[in-house]
Amino acid sequence: MHENMSLGYLNTQITRLHRAIVEDKLSALGITYCQVGFVMTALNHPGWNQEQLSHFLVVDKGSTARSVAKLIKLKFLYREENPQNRREKLVYPTEKAEEIREDLHKALQSANQLMMSNLREPEKVVLLEMMKRMIDTGRNSLGMSSIWQNF
Repeated sequence: MHENMSLGYLNTQITRLHRAIVEDKLSALGITYCQVGFVMTALNHPGWNQEQLSHFLVVDKGSTARSVAKLIKLKFLYREENPQNRREKLVYPTEKAEEIREDLHKALQSANQLMMSNLREPEKVVLLEMMKRMIDTGRNSLGMSSIWQNF
């Protein structure tokens, strides 16, 4: 790798470009790029608490609390008291979140396909596998568990 091409720089560029490509579609659905992870995780894992969301998304607890509160105001999520622990709130998607699930998935997949359109199929497979391994390595170095069993 060229000495001026850091992993952080490349990752940031990919994220910013992906965001720019998909932002108009997300805006039409009523959510922002930063809210996608919370909505998708709530759709795929209803009933997780905010600590689980933070751990899965690698977001600090304060940011998670603010994002969940905003998504509750937007009526994409709601909280319920955990019957086993009354202080703990469990996060669930609303019907509004369910209604945008397919369009949200399509918007994200479309952006992914565009970003990888210059790659051959075997290259796409290798790229995604390498990225997953890098994520596992980073999570492991921080004492965090792998997330792939939750996908």
